[in-house]
Amino acid sequence: YQAFVQVFAAQVVRNLPARIKGIEADITSRPIPGLTLQLSGALQDSEVKDVLLPDATTVKTSNLPQAPGFAGNALVRYEFDTGIGRASLQADALYTGKFCFTVLCAPVERERAYAVANMRVGLTPKGTNLDLAFFVNNLFERRYRVYAFDASTYWGYTTGVYAKPRTWGVNAVWHFGK
Repeated sequence: YQAFVQVFAAQVVRNLPARIKGIEADITSRPIPGLTLQLSGALQDSEVKDVLLPDATTVKTSNLPQAPGFAGNALVRYEFDTGIGRASLQADALYTGKFCFTVLCAPVERERAYAVANMRVGLTPKGTNLDLAFFVNNLFERRYRVYAFDASTYWGYTTGVYAKPRTWGVNAVWHFGK
């Protein structure tokens, strides 16, 4: 495994012994016309050995970065005809277990488990190539990071990038040649 590690003020790449084992599954079902159900999940166990910490003397075993022990998602979508076109209702959710952003796994680089839900209502008007939708992402306004890095030992700060808060919008797609 090629790991980016911080050694004093320099970031270096080290080849480290690692192992990962796991399983993942995806299931899609359409039990009745118009209804789609999707479920997926992944279990994994990882280990990276001989991780040198920034003090250049401490060596530890860590998990692979951004590799939660469990992650999964689910989706329910129902499409149906109306007098003005084909409508759809959709809800989906994502769960990610706790993980670290880097192989060093400094306390500020640890992310706790989180779940995010989204909703969408769509319409394809009859006789058009247009798809319209109203959506809300991160419906319950969960706060979680998509990136973090601990540079406090060297530059006195940590970096963290948070995911978008609740976001809503309207989406319009025109299909050419349909």
